[in-house]
Amino acid sequence: MKTSLSRKLPSFFFLTLAGIIFSTSLWAADSINSGEFFPEIPLPAPIELAQRSYLGLSNEQTFTLSQIDARVTLVEILNVHCPHCIRQTQPYNKLYKMIEADPETRGKIKLLGVAVANDDEAIDDFVVIYSVAYPIIPDRNFKLHSALRAGPTPFSVYAMRNSPRDSFVVTDTHLGNDEKMDELFAYLKDLLSMNSADFTSLPQPEKTAVRELMPPQSEAEINTMVKTAFTRQGNNLRDFHKLDLPSKRWVYSATLEHNGKRQPIFAEVSNRSPICDICHSVHFFYVFDRTGLILDFIPLQLTKYGNEEWNKGELDYFTRRVIGKRLADSWNFSPKTDAVASATMTSAIIFDDLGQGLKLLEELQQKKLLGP
Repeated sequence: MKTSLSRKLPSFFFLTLAGIIFSTSLWAADSINSGEFFPEIPLPAPIELAQRSYLGLSNEQTFTLSQIDARVTLVEILNVHCPHCIRQTQPYNKLYKMIEADPETRGKIKLLGVAVANDDEAIDDFVVIYSVAYPIIPDRNFKLHSALRAGPTPFSVYAMRNSPRDSFVVTDTHLGNDEKMDELFAYLKDLLSMNSADFTSLPQPEKTAVRELMPPQSEAEINTMVKTAFTRQGNNLRDFHKLDLPSKRWVYSATLEHNGKRQPIFAEVSNRSPICDICHSVHFFYVFDRTGLILDFIPLQLTKYGNEEWNKGELDYFTRRVIGKRLADSWNFSPKTDAVASATMTSAIIFDDLGQGLKLLEELQQKKLLGP
C-alpha cells in the first residue's frame, strides 16, 4: 500500500497543509510515486478549439503534458464505461468551476481526462451525456496508462512544476471515486506556492513485492487445458513444456504433426488487471504457430457488465474476431466491431494484450525457438 501525501512531505509542510491533506485507502499497486516526473508520452490533441485553448495548445496534432499551459495539472485516467468514472464527472465538473472562478487559480491549474481504451466517438458521447466541462482525450493503446503503471480506473494524478515547459513532477495520486472537492481544490491551490524540488528530493518508497495476478484455475489445470488445445491442431504431441523466457511471460511450447510435417506450436497465458475498479481481472490463453498465426482462443475468466461470465454466443463472436489474425497484424481495437456487448473494457484489454504478441515472437526468434 502506498504512503499518503502527509507522510511523504517534509515536516515543515505540515502547517501549510494542515486541514487540506487528504488520502485514500485504495492505491494502484506499484503505480507512479510522488517525486517522479510525469511521463512525456505523446497524446492526441483535442479537436475543439476551446479545449486546445484551455490547455494552451495551438496546431499540434499531439502533445505531452509539459506543453500544457499550467503550473498544476490534475490528470484523470478513466474509461467511459466505468461506473465510478461516470460518477466522478460531476465532482470534477464542480472542481473545474471552482478553479475557473478563482482569480488565483484560473489559468494556473488545469484538468485533463485521459480515456484508456476508448475512441473519439465513445468519448464524445460520454462528454455530451454527462456534460463534462474539462477536456478528455483518448489513450487507445494504453500508452500513458502503462507509463503511469496504472491499474483500475478512475486513477487521478496530481502534478506541478516551477516554470513553463518544465516537466511536471507527480505530487500524489488517488485511486477510485473522490467526492471531496473542497479539500482537493485547497490542496491543488496550495501546490501553486510549492517548489517541485521539494517533491523530487523525497526518498522513493522501497519497492514491495506485488502479488502476481493469477487465473482462477490451478497451473496443473491450465497445463491440461493447453495440451488439449494443442492436440486440436495436430497429431502426436511431443516435447510439451513451459518456457523459461527472460520476459517471464507464461508461454508453453510443444511440437506436433500437421499436414505431414512436425511443427512447433505455442500458447501464451495472459493475466491482466481490469480497467474498471469494480471489474474482474482478465484471464485467457491463445494458441499460435511459429509464424504468429492465432489458431485458438480459450477463456479462463472473461466477464461483462455485472461481472457475469461471457456466454457461448459472445465467446464464439469474439473468437471469430481473433482466430486467423497474426500477432504482427494491427490490433487497433474498434468497439463497434471487436467488442462483446457489455464487455467493451474486457475486449479492449484482450486486443491490447494480443497486440503485444509481436514482442513475444521476436523473443522466441532470438531464443531460436521458432524452428527452421
